[in-house]
Amino acid sequence: MKTLQRIVLIVQRVLITVGVFLAAAVLIHFTAIDPTERAVSCDRVCNRADWPRICRYELVVEKRTFRPGSTPSADNVTLTGGSHSTEQPIIVSYYTVNGRYVGPTLTVCENDFLVVDVENRIPGESITLHWTGQSQRRTPFMDGVPMITQCPIASFTRFQYKFQADRAGTHLYHGFAGAERTQGLLGAFVVRSAYEQRQSPVLSALHNDPVWLVTELNGMLGVNGQRDWTQTLNGTLNLRVRLIYAVAHCQHWLELEHHRLHVLALDGNVLDHNSTPSVSRILLHDGVRMDVALTRLAGDKIKRDYEIRFTPHETTSSCGRAVFRLHYDADRAAANDAESIKYNLITPPPRPSEELQLDLTGKACGETMLCPQDLPGGRDQLPKDLQRGYDTRLEFTIGSRQQAGTGPFGEPTHETVRSVNGFTFAFPPVLMVREPLANGALGAHCCGGQRPLPRSCQPLTARCECVHVEHIEAGHRVEMVLINADAAVDYVYHLHGQSVFVVALATAGRPGTALGALSGQAGQRISAPLQRDTIVVRRGSTVAVRFVANHAGLWLLRDIGSPGWSRGLDVLLSVGTPQPDIPGNFPACRHFAGPRYFLI
Repeated sequence: MKTLQRIVLIVQRVLITVGVFLAAAVLIHFTAIDPTERAVSCDRVCNRADWPRICRYELVVEKRTFRPGSTPSADNVTLTGGSHSTEQPIIVSYYTVNGRYVGPTLTVCENDFLVVDVENRIPGESITLHWTGQSQRRTPFMDGVPMITQCPIASFTRFQYKFQADRAGTHLYHGFAGAERTQGLLGAFVVRSAYEQRQSPVLSALHNDPVWLVTELNGMLGVNGQRDWTQTLNGTLNLRVRLIYAVAHCQHWLELEHHRLHVLALDGNVLDHNSTPSVSRILLHDGVRMDVALTRLAGDKIKRDYEIRFTPHETTSSCGRAVFRLHYDADRAAANDAESIKYNLITPPPRPSEELQLDLTGKACGETMLCPQDLPGGRDQLPKDLQRGYDTRLEFTIGSRQQAGTGPFGEPTHETVRSVNGFTFAFPPVLMVREPLANGALGAHCCGGQRPLPRSCQPLTARCECVHVEHIEAGHRVEMVLINADAAVDYVYHLHGQSVFVVALATAGRPGTALGALSGQAGQRISAPLQRDTIVVRRGSTVAVRFVANHAGLWLLRDIGSPGWSRGLDVLLSVGTPQPDIPGNFPACRHFAGPRYFLI
């Protein structure tokens, strides 16, 4: 009888897999979707046996300005009527999505298909959207990198993103430029799974999972686009928070009054809950996405209000402190106190010291200060083939230097030139996803690997600007070493299309000797590596990661701190076939005359 049940279960899974693949092919390559069709909500309980849904959304992007300290006018631009000050007013620009600073949360189930119509209503400015955490396995041309995977969405035009949400977790959609991501052109992208809702002994017990998307505007923090934000709870004492921190120039400690914080997932990757300690506070860095459980201290009587505190790191003087509220419906919460007991029995904190803290930047590791390497990986442990070695090794040295120059009136100037392996990344003049790297118009601008230096770098000049490309064979095991030779700046990198295991760290020794540092006393091999897609490379440190290049396409190793498209520190990884199978009517960036609706 058991054998028969297993056979039936296997047949069901095969049929579902085949159906998902066929639906993906039809959706991506053949379906023409009516732009006037209404959006469909996909926020629901996820079941393994259910067919994936097609989830429709429309995002309208605009840009607005205001002058702090005065009342906004009807067109969202403040005026200084009656002011006789000779000082220039400070004008702050920000983005809106569907009329709101910080866009709506998109919630789907794992394997759902998204169809997102993006309309750019910003005069004179092109945009694209990137979807963090998604592999884009069959749709690498939907990754949202301008001039690499798609044409920029020009002013007053539309573009339609269509892809499958194949990785569960707390993710983000955002404008590609760093200033767009940190000034309102972003929103939470939540992909739920049947595992977390029904099978996980920890996650399934935490039914409430609100999103806390932290941003900064004009020196002040906001959560979900609000500065006077309050999290209200009705009848639940334990909370699973989906926290996204998108603050470019600040780092904050997160703490909750009379509560402990228990990290459940990082970058959508579930941790080993039974081995992960609870902490009193967490130091956040730009780009971090995590799920964290909030648990009241034992013996604490329920209050109506608790403080949610964001305290700036001691070394960061330009960042302000922010306090928000966690409000309990105390009567209903007291009646449901059994839920708190249930959760604590499932996952007791291994080390319940109130002094234990977590530094996600990895700056000050110690006995009471945990760092990311102290958090054990979860279900996705390091595969055995990655433990045994690698097929391809890439080493990237990040550096910067000052270049002297002369201003328009003869005054001396100093410019910071940043580079990776001596190459300052620049975007190509043609759409790369449509052009082979051997193409003359494209090849003349590419560098890296075994390629000769482009003409713009010969003879050797003070700055070598080019499209830095490194080729990787599909299916190869890759070890990538990031060496930060910049003594003044920490960098945060996000890898598109792939997730990596952080296998080693080094904080001492000469930056150019990565192997020696990682194998010597200054280096640290990690026994239970975390799976991440966003990595902090601190000043003077080295980080080694490994991954299997299973997803063919053009994937950017992105310096997320860049305020624009790039400040020269990006690297493009070309995995497998340079040209993916893209629809024939995919935009080719040849002209943008007048309003146009791009459908594929």
